[in-house]
Amino acid sequence: MRIFHMADLHIGKKLNQVSLLPDQQHLLQQVVALIQQRRPDVLLLAGDIYDRRSPAVEAVQLLDSFLSEVVLRCHVPVIAISGNHDSGERLGFAQGLLSQAGFYIAGRCTVPLPQVTLQDQWGPVVFHQLPYADLATLKYILQTEEAINYEEAIERLLQTLELERTEGTRHVLLAHGVVAGNDGENLERCDSERELSIGGTEFWSSSLLSGFSYVALGHLHSCQRSGSERIRYAGSPFKYSFSEERQQKGLLQIDLDGAGDIEVTQLPLTPLRDLRTIRGNLQDLLQDDIVQAANAADYIRAILTDYGELLEPMAQLKEKYPNTLTLEREHQLLSEPMENYEKIDLQRQTPEQLFGNFYRQITGSDITEDELSVLTAAFQALREVE
Repeated sequence: MRIFHMADLHIGKKLNQVSLLPDQQHLLQQVVALIQQRRPDVLLLAGDIYDRRSPAVEAVQLLDSFLSEVVLRCHVPVIAISGNHDSGERLGFAQGLLSQAGFYIAGRCTVPLPQVTLQDQWGPVVFHQLPYADLATLKYILQTEEAINYEEAIERLLQTLELERTEGTRHVLLAHGVVAGNDGENLERCDSERELSIGGTEFWSSSLLSGFSYVALGHLHSCQRSGSERIRYAGSPFKYSFSEERQQKGLLQIDLDGAGDIEVTQLPLTPLRDLRTIRGNLQDLLQDDIVQAANAADYIRAILTDYGELLEPMAQLKEKYPNTLTLEREHQLLSEPMENYEKIDLQRQTPEQLFGNFYRQITGSDITEDELSVLTAAFQALREVE
């Protein structure tokens, strides 16, 4: 069975108040093209389908259009769960009716867990759906008031599953959360991920997942494994923060054979506009050859290395890079009131010393020996003129 695994679509997300819907539509069109080309048997969506619990109308329309293409025109079933950004109740609306068309959505965590069974040439593949739930919700559905932690609650929930071991039967789990590998490997985190709990206590070990042929995870935006080749995060299909700008985004193709072995292929997606950081002197960055060297329409984070005040740098940058989102200064400007600085006896300071103090207050660093020698020579020339 060929499985496409995606997660963290975050449809409707805004980046610095800029809507990413056109970019998301561009990527989802590529997904449809890949489905038509590679003919998967099923598409998995492992949570955070929307970016907000109450998505905008345009976001709902985009998801509806995408699912219609996949399910109704490509005839590929979609199995999905809610994530921590989603409203499980809203996503689960009309799930009985939608399942008749081939869209299987589990919005709320329940006991027993929802499951969908598909057939291939070797037999049944059972997909178990574990939507995101916080600890209080897990304890409620498990009907316990014991002082258990998040991992213990997940363990008890998984123990309610009956993983049939007949020949040819394989089991796949969809889940949304932080699954820590037991091999000591650190998970890669991104700035665009929302903490699931204060202190990040909602996590569980990959050792609980030995009974599954494949575990399709969502929540972490980097494509990565967790403790095993069989346990994987697909990552987000788009870069949702500048901490992700060097990542290759896409989706995972999982080829599952009759013995439960898998072959994993990452299928890259090409963004309409990439996220990119530019760094340098403002005037250099505005040069036409620099602008034309890359896609000026990308989403830009600009880091300026200039000293001192600049005249409307953001406006100047947007003339050349219209999608500049953030502007940072590598050298901090003087921001504290002058009375907070050490008082200087002007009568006892040489001009070189006065300039050195001024330079330090403006730039936060001392003048270099080379700069000081040039400054001294300039002042000496002025003295000779006098």
